[in-house]
Amino acid sequence: MAGHRDENPFSHDDDINPFANHNRVPPSSKLSALDPEPAFGYSHGAAPHNSLDMNAKLKKKRQELEAKEAELNKREEILRRKEEALAKSGAVVRPKNWPTFYPLVHHDIAGDIPLHLQRIQYVAFAILLGVPISLFWNVLLSIAIFASGTEGVFVFFSIIYFLLGPLGAFYFWYRPLYQAFRTNNGTSFGCFFFNFFNHIVFFSFAAIGPRIIFVGLHFAGILNAMSLISGHPALGIMSFIGFGFFTIEVILSIWVFRQVYRHFRGSGGKATTVSIDL
Repeated sequence: MAGHRDENPFSHDDDINPFANHNRVPPSSKLSALDPEPAFGYSHGAAPHNSLDMNAKLKKKRQELEAKEAELNKREEILRRKEEALAKSGAVVRPKNWPTFYPLVHHDIAGDIPLHLQRIQYVAFAILLGVPISLFWNVLLSIAIFASGTEGVFVFFSIIYFLLGPLGAFYFWYRPLYQAFRTNNGTSFGCFFFNFFNHIVFFSFAAIGPRIIFVGLHFAGILNAMSLISGHPALGIMSFIGFGFFTIEVILSIWVFRQVYRHFRGSGGKATTVSIDL
């Protein structure tokens, strides 16, 4: 037992010595200290480049905004000069407002036409609206007659009348009457009288429906209605309705023609003002 040495129970290794250096890295360890992480996920080398790119983009954006602002200022100056020129010339700028769904022209009877002439202008406007209605019914009648097998119908002419009639009525006699009442211009009155007389002749011919020009059924006139009522009662009734449309147009047109002529003889047709329609 003398040769047997027990380990000292009070002896301690260095690794549990409270005064030992625990941070000491063993010589055999291959671990190395980590580099510090950059703030906000950016590396030290990328920050200057991003800053330069951002400054370049801001500078380019500012230049574009300045160019747009200069262009707007230039347009405003041009518009201002035009308005000043129109104001000095005494012209009145009137915006387009008719038709309401797609404005093409300026139309304001209550604002442009003198009070004592507004009734005539409103009746003329009703005649203008009646032109496409009557001619469209005439097209329907022509198609119905053609479908029934009746010979001698001219659907092509009926379609041409419907396509060109309303447009021609507006520009050839309604617009001159509007200008004549608004400005009391003799030239506008003359244009109205000539074209409106042709309008009355055309609808009178359509209301009668003689077969002397382009011999065939291309108008819903009284003569065609009488010829159709015996063999094709439905077509005859449609033709009588068309005859009614044409007759109303003629009666109202004659009344407007007489009223405008009386006014023209009384006023003398002198030009007064100038206006520009936008």
